[in-house]
Amino acid sequence: MNNRLRKITIVGGGTAGWMTALILETELSRTSAPKDRPKICLIESPNIATVGVGEATVPRMPKTLRQAGISERAFFRETNASFKLGVKFCNWNKDAKGNRIDYVNPFAHGQLLDGLEPAEYFLRFGNGDRDYTQSIAPHDDLGRLCKGARPLGQPEFEQRFGYAYHLDAVKFAGMLTKVCTKHGVEHIQDEVTSVELDEQGNVSHLMLAQRGRHDIEMVIDCTGFRGLIINQALGEPFMDYSDYLPNDRAMALQIDHPDPEKIESLTRSTALGAGWTWRVPLYNRVGTGYVFSSAHRTDDQAADEYLEWLGDSGKGATPRIIPMRIGRVRNAWVKNCVAIGLAGGFIEPLESTAIHMIDHAVRWLTEHMPTRDIAPSLRTRYNRQMDKLYDEVLEFICLHYRLGNRTDDQYWIDARTEMKIPDRLAENLELWQHRLPMPHDIEFATLFDYRVYQTVLLGKQVYDTGYGPGIRDRLRPLKKPIWFQWWKGAKVDLANILKSMPDHKTLLRDIRGELDQPSFGMGAAMKPTVSMPCPEAVPCMIQNMPSFSEIENGQKDLQLF
Repeated sequence: MNNRLRKITIVGGGTAGWMTALILETELSRTSAPKDRPKICLIESPNIATVGVGEATVPRMPKTLRQAGISERAFFRETNASFKLGVKFCNWNKDAKGNRIDYVNPFAHGQLLDGLEPAEYFLRFGNGDRDYTQSIAPHDDLGRLCKGARPLGQPEFEQRFGYAYHLDAVKFAGMLTKVCTKHGVEHIQDEVTSVELDEQGNVSHLMLAQRGRHDIEMVIDCTGFRGLIINQALGEPFMDYSDYLPNDRAMALQIDHPDPEKIESLTRSTALGAGWTWRVPLYNRVGTGYVFSSAHRTDDQAADEYLEWLGDSGKGATPRIIPMRIGRVRNAWVKNCVAIGLAGGFIEPLESTAIHMIDHAVRWLTEHMPTRDIAPSLRTRYNRQMDKLYDEVLEFICLHYRLGNRTDDQYWIDARTEMKIPDRLAENLELWQHRLPMPHDIEFATLFDYRVYQTVLLGKQVYDTGYGPGIRDRLRPLKKPIWFQWWKGAKVDLANILKSMPDHKTLLRDIRGELDQPSFGMGAAMKPTVSMPCPEAVPCMIQNMPSFSEIENGQKDLQLF
């Protein structure tokens, strides 16, 4: 008897529902014949609007689009997407002199030097006025100069540097709807009025307002924070993370570009009094918002603070308030239901992990795809994987708050001293006072490996502001010439990169097919584009970089450049 699943029902649309449908359809088409694949059906309420706030992604997204056969040009045009080279953190920490620190967490890692991490060399010898990420990757300089992620005229998804996207979440869901329905996903626009269970506690069918009874073999809950099936029908407990993370509310606005020709290729996270703001530059506008703690600001107080930060861009605006349920369900897969997206859990959007977690949740589901009787061991292993994923993200987000050193508002003091942190992170923070993070310190990493932790520690300058006193004296012996000889060559490479890369707006126009003369090949990449916010007289356009003559003549000590 053929016991294969014949139908998978997704309840809920938006990014979570349609990303789930896209990846399921892509993976099942790749691995099985049409007669062996379950039919995918998505039920979407016509009366529930998409939250539409998550507009930044991580570097897995290009691969997901490519595997699904989605044209990058179509993606950029339909979602008003732009490139994201990393996240710029502004004013989260103060340096040893009390000045604000800004640093970029780039989608890049430095190369090994004599088999050792560049972070070790940087911590031991420094690099003058250039911070760690400016020393190992071009992403900060590219973002500061509003430059793009690759030269003009390159093939789709070409990655000279690690990149992700900024996108319009509502338009993205709409694009996925068209792609998925074209590939056979059934789209039912109807309201789920009730969920019925069988004697074993499985979801047996849904009652729809217009269509009536809808039979269920396996159901994926993408109904957002309300958790219609996983929480309300199946009663799976929710694990609250409010003891770990202080922020439980957000407000959002869409604003115009201050200068439409200057599109930064970075997401910005700027710390305010009771949380942080995001700034996501799309092709046609900027998405902004304020993530904050209701224990430290009322909605009105937070709105006043946020609008003051926006300045003229926010005059007369009324931000949309979004309550956030921070935490996760105890088990993402219960009986014949899997919760994905906000229904499964949400850890605040500091590192743009929501879509990343959807992506992994669906791919792991295809690896554990059951028959109709669903072996318990499949559920157990899947839930264990999801536990690890949530733990990975929680630990990394907690790091940002625990290693903050602002004292200008009680929020930042509480975030550092009153919030719990996971045991493994606490153990690592004790260890990292004596050495930098190393590969075996991080037990599970889909996105945040030890090198990303190094970036945050060095970006926040914690070793200069009281954390790990004397660590430089305890580092293993390093050869100074290796670091500075490498950097001497890296400067030349960096100067060439910045010279060859087009400005971001021109690159986006090229990809969208909107240039008067579309470019082809490397020659086009070298042509002048719109003027950049730096004078032509600066040959390298690299911040805080001395000339070779200054180094060779002794005007700049090797340890300082």
